[in-house]
Amino acid sequence: MKKFIVLIVAVAFVNHYNPSLFNFIWQKDGAFNASGTAKALLFVHDECGAPCNAALAHLKSKSIKPEIIDIKDNPEGRKRLQKFVDSTTLPVLVVGNNIYNGFNSRSYNEFLYEIKGDSVFSWKDKRVYKQHFNEFNQPKVVIYSARSCARCSDIRDSFDSHDIEYIEWDINNNNDARTRYHILAQAYGGSNDALLYVGTRLIEAFEVGGVLQAIKDLM
Repeated sequence: MKKFIVLIVAVAFVNHYNPSLFNFIWQKDGAFNASGTAKALLFVHDECGAPCNAALAHLKSKSIKPEIIDIKDNPEGRKRLQKFVDSTTLPVLVVGNNIYNGFNSRSYNEFLYEIKGDSVFSWKDKRVYKQHFNEFNQPKVVIYSARSCARCSDIRDSFDSHDIEYIEWDINNNNDARTRYHILAQAYGGSNDALLYVGTRLIEAFEVGGVLQAIKDLM
């Protein structure tokens, strides 16, 4: 864990004194308040139907008031949407530097954690995510791996080359990890693929850049 903490301190120090060095990883073109804290931005259209309605209802249930941009007959809204995604499939949620196209309650909550903390999670989810943080409440880098995971091998090499410490749980040999894995994977169609997390943030691309971004967001 020492290497990981040193990495976090170094990233924070450099980003504080020369943030331009990390512009290639995290951009401020996302959804932020004037103070620099993350906010929620939601793009919708009245013809979007059930997905947009579900997204709006979910945000309301979490007591989050997003900035809502209805792109119907709204050229400026469409132009703003194109800054984030190429597709016009809605809804599109932007939280800080993070973008989610469509609606998935777990993915929304994992992004909204940056705004509301763990109040967005159920008690069961809180128990799962608790294992993704150390005793100082700093996010861990964790891999839930399965057999024949080519992506796991690649990301291990990347972590080693960047001195990023991580924890890997083999879901075939660790019952507790397998239970957590199935709780998390249910929201993604019960996939048998490996999962990579930084704290509460799923890193879908299995890339170091996404890991560093999540560390910055969640610290």
